[in-house]
Amino acid sequence: MSSDVQSLLASQRSSDYGSLVIIIAVSYDYCVTFSNEVKYIWRRPWTWVSTLFLLIRYAGYLSVLSTALFGTSFIPSPEKVRNIIYLLGNWAYPLFWVGADMMMILRVYAMYNRSRIILGILLVMYITEVVFLFVSSSIYSDPTYVTVSTIPLLDLTLCNISFSTQTWNNASTITQFILGTVLCVLAVTPLVRESLQMHKTTRKWQLNSYMRLLVREGILYFIVTLFYSLVNMLGLLGVIPFGLVTPFFVAINIPLYTLTPRFVVNVRELYALETEGRQDRDIDTGFGLSSGVARGVGRSTTVGTMAFAQGPGGLEDVEEIVMVEERAEGSRK
Repeated sequence: MSSDVQSLLASQRSSDYGSLVIIIAVSYDYCVTFSNEVKYIWRRPWTWVSTLFLLIRYAGYLSVLSTALFGTSFIPSPEKVRNIIYLLGNWAYPLFWVGADMMMILRVYAMYNRSRIILGILLVMYITEVVFLFVSSSIYSDPTYVTVSTIPLLDLTLCNISFSTQTWNNASTITQFILGTVLCVLAVTPLVRESLQMHKTTRKWQLNSYMRLLVREGILYFIVTLFYSLVNMLGLLGVIPFGLVTPFFVAINIPLYTLTPRFVVNVRELYALETEGRQDRDIDTGFGLSSGVARGVGRSTTVGTMAFAQGPGGLEDVEEIVMVEERAEGSRK
């Protein structure tokens, strides 16, 4: 057996294992989080945020499933079957991003006291990204621009896909990266500001408290999305070595498609604690889409204009935790 054939077989096995890991991890996470989905989505009044959640949850699952299966040996080899899988993933992917990026835009909108200036800037970038995504999907669904072929290899049939032009794919990837960077910077900036203020108050760095803020305020989701976009950019530039393609493929897809659906559920759960016993009109508080008054930790805040780190898990809560930890350390000494 020639070295080229051995290399292709090794690459195929690596791709199969990586795809299997992704499918198992994402499917398991969907099963684990389904009870919270029922509690915070299906049993609450239906809003257009709920509709966006469906895009994130189920278009995302279809997208990652199609992407993972397309180049594997797990499915029948006829080109028609793989063409169907390719088309499903090609259209599920932009639908997923329509929901995911809109959710993050609304979260930033809530963080910055419902600033219309920030919302307007982000929406312009968002619309540009959406246009490129759907134009790209439309072009790469046309047989004129895309060709799917099979390559016989021993007892396997490998699938190969080629495009006559990469211009639109490159454009959509670049716009995704730009919007992801802006969203991540806007989300992280208040966290940095609150962390510095906390350090000024307590005279020490509290890494555990910062991690609580990072998770509770949803910053992790922005970082994961930016990481995904960055890896896509590196792929366009050909920076990622061939041997690391599968590990990177696994590393970017599992966090993206497991954490992003949690984004909506966790934000709703956070503000369900804030508005417990109140009317369900406040279920989308965390996305700046409701009005009314909710009581934060230590002070009253307007739900519709709730700033970053207010409410449960906010700065006051973290400072209280820090004080408790310091007293506990003092008693042990």
